[in-house]
Amino acid sequence: MPRIPPAAPPSVPPAGKSPEVEESSELSAGAPPASQDMTPPSPVRRPAPPAPEAGARAAEDTTSPVRRPAPLGEGPAGPFRSGGAAGPQGPGRPGLGSRLLLRIGDIPIKVVYSLGAALATALAVFLIFVIFSGDEPADPSPQRQAQNASAAPATPVPSAPAITLPKLPKATPLKTLPGTPSVVVGSVTDSKAAITYFRLGAPWKVASVSPFSAGQRVGGSRLPRTLAVSALLPGEKPRADLETDADFRKAAVTAVRWSVRNYHPTGSKVTWTASQRLATGKGWVLGYRVAYEIDGRKRSSQAALALIDIGQRKPAMLFVTVPDTRKQLWADIAPLVASARAL
Repeated sequence: MPRIPPAAPPSVPPAGKSPEVEESSELSAGAPPASQDMTPPSPVRRPAPPAPEAGARAAEDTTSPVRRPAPLGEGPAGPFRSGGAAGPQGPGRPGLGSRLLLRIGDIPIKVVYSLGAALATALAVFLIFVIFSGDEPADPSPQRQAQNASAAPATPVPSAPAITLPKLPKATPLKTLPGTPSVVVGSVTDSKAAITYFRLGAPWKVASVSPFSAGQRVGGSRLPRTLAVSALLPGEKPRADLETDADFRKAAVTAVRWSVRNYHPTGSKVTWTASQRLATGKGWVLGYRVAYEIDGRKRSSQAALALIDIGQRKPAMLFVTVPDTRKQLWADIAPLVASARAL
């Protein structure tokens, strides 16, 4: 029988080497395995590399992406500990919304206020334009256009001819003209003009004649007319109180011009017959003859106008006119004017 050699004592691995390393060395040297076991060898475990030094870590930090600082008040348990090794990394790169918020937070507050003020101003201007742009329609309605077209005259209306009055004569009393005087039946009291004067009988009738406040008339409203009417001085109020005879005389001339334009035929010409102070108080009286043509025939009217001071800026006015078709009533003109007095 062959002699079996004694078994070798188990080898002790040198210090610093693990059994796994030794076994790996033997396998790499080509030593045949002790048995035909086909189980694959376990993976080689390598020792963990030593922690990088401070300098190396600093170099690594410069190349790594910038990490968002921890919120205020985060303690040692946060993702970054002060003075210690870096813990496990948090989530990856922040999203677009987070980056946008970070960028907005970096804008100076003055810039934010300026942008806000500019936007508010632009909005106010826009609202004003929208609100007030509709005040005036871009195109008037057809009905309004038709009204405007009908209101516009087809041909220009000629202006009324100017009334030219001759120079006033020296003081000349108002004389009673020939005719048949009417019977006095009472008085006419014009409370608005604050005067009173004779009320005559037939053919005179008390009547309302616009724009006068009281009066009498004979016949209809066709020119030339027969009137004895009263009112305040027509037109604008005098700029100053009428104090002197010259003030009242000038105002009376203006009133005569107004009466000729409105109550006698167009183209009338005036001849003065009287110019005197009012016999019953402060004021002035003018008498005049008005010549005109009707249907190619020369005609005329006798008229008189009295201004009576009533203690106001505007004096009262009594106006009497009688055409030549009623010559018998010319005798009523002087008595009517002489009876006028303030209330």
